[in-house]
Amino acid sequence: MARKPFEVANPDALTAQLRALDNAMGESTLRQAAVAGARVILREMELRIPVDTGKGKASLLIAYDKEVSVTGKIASYIVTWGKDAFYLRFVEYGRSDLAADPFMRPAFEAKKTAAAEAVRQVIDEKLKAANV
Repeated sequence: MARKPFEVANPDALTAQLRALDNAMGESTLRQAAVAGARVILREMELRIPVDTGKGKASLLIAYDKEVSVTGKIASYIVTWGKDAFYLRFVEYGRSDLAADPFMRPAFEAKKTAAAEAVRQVIDEKLKAANV
C-alpha cells in the first residue's frame, strides 16, 4: 500500500515550533534540571550526615562533572564534599577501626524519585514557557 504524501500547511509555524523546542531544551535547561535534582539529594544528605562540629555538613556541595557531561546533551552534577572534609569518606565507608555510618547512599536511595521529579518539573516549566 502506497503512502499518501503529507503536506505541511504552515511550514513557518512548524519551523518556529522546532526552534522554540531547541531553545527550550538547550544546555541551560539541562544544567538547571540536573542541579534541581542534585539539590534534592543534597538537602537529604544534610539531614542525614552525622554532626560533630558541623564542618562536614558545611562542606557538602554540588559540582559539575566535566568528565561525564557532554555539551548540549548530558549535564552531570555530583553531590560530594569539599577537599577539606576528606574524612567524610571514612564516615561513609568506615575503616578498620571505625564502623561505617553511611549518609550519602541512604540519602540518594530515599530521594531518587523526588530528584527525578524535580528534573522533570524544570523541563516541563521550560517547555511551557516556550509554548511547545
